[in-house]
Amino acid sequence: MAADYVHEGAADDLVTFELSARGEGLMTVAGAEEALAFLEGMRFADADLRWLAGQDPVTFDEPVLERLRGLRFGGSVWAPREGTIAPAGTPLLRITATRVEATLVESPMLAAINYAVRVATNATAIVRAAADRTVWDFSMRRLDGLGAGHTAARASYLAGFAGTATTAAARDLGIPATGTMAHAKVMARGRAGELDVFCDQLRARPAGATLLVDTYDPITGVQQAIAAQRLTGARLAAIRIDSGDHAALGTTARRLLDAAGLVDTAIVLSGDLDAAQIAALVADGVPAAAFGVGTRLRSGEAIGAVYKLVEQAGEDDPALRYAMKLSPGKATDPGAHQVTRRADGTHVLHLADEPIAGTPLLAEIMRDGVRTAQAPDLEADRVHAAAEREQIAADAPAQLVRSPRLLALRTRLAAEIQDADPAARRETALIAVDVQHDFLPGGALGVPGGDAVVEPLVRAAGAAGFVVKTGDAHTADHCSFTEQGGTWPVHCVAGTHGADLHPAIAALDGPLIEKATTQGADAYSGFDGTRLAELLREAGVTHVLVGGLATDYCVKATVLDALRAGFRTTVLTDAVAAVEVQPGDGRRALDEMVAAGAHLATGWGREDSNLRLTDYESAALTN
Repeated sequence: MAADYVHEGAADDLVTFELSARGEGLMTVAGAEEALAFLEGMRFADADLRWLAGQDPVTFDEPVLERLRGLRFGGSVWAPREGTIAPAGTPLLRITATRVEATLVESPMLAAINYAVRVATNATAIVRAAADRTVWDFSMRRLDGLGAGHTAARASYLAGFAGTATTAAARDLGIPATGTMAHAKVMARGRAGELDVFCDQLRARPAGATLLVDTYDPITGVQQAIAAQRLTGARLAAIRIDSGDHAALGTTARRLLDAAGLVDTAIVLSGDLDAAQIAALVADGVPAAAFGVGTRLRSGEAIGAVYKLVEQAGEDDPALRYAMKLSPGKATDPGAHQVTRRADGTHVLHLADEPIAGTPLLAEIMRDGVRTAQAPDLEADRVHAAAEREQIAADAPAQLVRSPRLLALRTRLAAEIQDADPAARRETALIAVDVQHDFLPGGALGVPGGDAVVEPLVRAAGAAGFVVKTGDAHTADHCSFTEQGGTWPVHCVAGTHGADLHPAIAALDGPLIEKATTQGADAYSGFDGTRLAELLREAGVTHVLVGGLATDYCVKATVLDALRAGFRTTVLTDAVAAVEVQPGDGRRALDEMVAAGAHLATGWGREDSNLRLTDYESAALTN
């Protein structure tokens, strides 16, 4: 693509890309140092250029080669401070540079951030689990290649590990190194030579040695370590147990050491430990002074970070200036962003120039290709990471809330893109949920203001490529009725006026999905026990608009099931109304839908306004 931009005259356009992670949960920020180091050293050597020209001389002609020959990164980089704990979706890098520079660095930036954040996030959980006990990085031999050792050592130290057994990383990063003898040292002399090996180790390290006691039998190994200390008089700093029942062996080893007067000899436990195992050992009071973590430091799936174009400064058309992607399940937010942490702990994603009260997380760490004073500093950032662990609980809410202005921009641009794309319109379906007479004012279970949903639903139907209507079709003795021990009065009995749709909804062209049709099974969701998902997929639908009755029951259930089924889902907030059994139920239902991934919009299909921010969304950041 970089070559294409040179040929098209777009190589020097100023653009902004952001790197963020899809998914859920809290992450520990790391990898910015490696990202900056790559940007500082980005060069194309003559040999690189010759190779490119040899691959495709048409694409890599002289203008392209000349542009690459002098390429140096001269852009700006914004990022949260390393060690910050933030929810998924937070921009981990925001890069503003020429189009050719920003395009070329995508894969290296993802490689730097993806792995470091994964390790730092795991390390944060492990440090929390260990409480006040020391944790060391033993991971080098289990990592993804030789180069991963430095990344793991740095990210884990940042997150609170005491240091690393990867000595080259300790040297290069200036962090503490550790290490113990290997099983091979004992195996070389056999079981009968274990005591002699331990004596040699202690004599060679008068300041204190750590002996690995589980090559054969761990308890015998502890006894041999004690005997070696007595024979040599040297300091036995620690023993390490790398296998077996850590809790039982650690407890027995402590008893034996204390009985021998070696109360200051520490016990180090290692061997495929993870945060959950360490937490259990700590909770059980196992007398370990330290843990060595290797294999499980890189456990779990890759964080799935993506690097996407978000803004093009030179474009006057907002639909081009603020870039966004609408792929199902992979939609992005338009514009350059900042994340602000409010006093209540909420993290707000907003446009970079939008004022939001609180502490902004992203700072400029590189300007014009040169590091700023806010660039990563490992020791200072390690202190910051410790403060973050104190401030942000492990079970703290991990939701990233969009600001009113960002929501409005996102919704408006999405509508404009879909209006300009007939295919997008064909892929959008309206689900009109349960707009039946018994749910309308005056009905057996009338929803206050329920009739107000009809007009916006009809309008939205005109902007959708496909319409589906849902409705209850209960038996006369349905299990949900109070006389059958259920919650609700008799309503929507099949074949009665109460079960009929409002005439304006019934007149919409599209199938009716009947639900809860058997006596013993209730169903709030239009997807529950029906072919709705298959019907939508057969119609090529990827995006559903949902409105109807009632917000806090059947609409909510339908929206949550639509999301589970993989559909991009938008709730039409001017086309829903709530039962409100408890005051605020409607608002809480919207909160739950948004937390699950739904978008909110109002005015869908109205020609005079595109879409506007709802009162609900505006209130979300002010209440």
